[in-house]
Amino acid sequence: MQKISGRYLIGILIIVIGMIALLNNFGLVNISFSYLVSLLWPLLLGIAGINFIVNRRDIPGIVTGSLLIALGVVFLGNNAGFWHINMQNFWQGFWPVVIILIGVSLLGKNKSNSSGHLAIMGAVEKNNAGWELESAEYVALMGGIELDIRQATFSDREINLGLSVIMGGITVIVPEDVAVTCEGTAVLGGIDLMGRGSGGIVGNASMQSGDLQSADKIVHLNCLCILGGIEIKR
Repeated sequence: MQKISGRYLIGILIIVIGMIALLNNFGLVNISFSYLVSLLWPLLLGIAGINFIVNRRDIPGIVTGSLLIALGVVFLGNNAGFWHINMQNFWQGFWPVVIILIGVSLLGKNKSNSSGHLAIMGAVEKNNAGWELESAEYVALMGGIELDIRQATFSDREINLGLSVIMGGITVIVPEDVAVTCEGTAVLGGIDLMGRGSGGIVGNASMQSGDLQSADKIVHLNCLCILGGIEIKR
């Protein structure tokens, strides 16, 4: 199955909202736009969850995706009136659980690691000399990832990296002789490539740095950023 980019799913959602708003403006339907946004925003969690499961296909991705989808369903059902959740009680229980998970994370592993691709309430740092850069997916969920490509050896001339951030951040440091392409979507966050960025409520990024024809090494970045930031710098 071909990998699905989260930006396409978000794009479809935005198109649907726009079509409903257009029909509403011409009197063909009568739906409050503010109500529509408040009702459908949990779909972003579901989209992020589907993106994790389809694109990663491993245990961490499936667990993370399933949790995001479950949260999206809970909030969507609550907003639509299918059931009622006392949000004050929910958040009172949610944050202690997050604190417990952080504690378990600290007991189970070091503050940072140099072999994993998934940072959940922790850190992944690849900045040691000689680490091998190969095409892969990197995910930061309430955590941080740093990739210092200046220290890496390339497994191929062209490398494809998927960078996904939810309430976290990813920093990529690229050597001067490496060309970079960047495509992605930021929702309530930002993507910055060498000082050129895209962000806000919803922002799409499509940028390039370096000459793809003459460069000996090329890195292609496909980014999804929700409530966080992705920075690519030299």
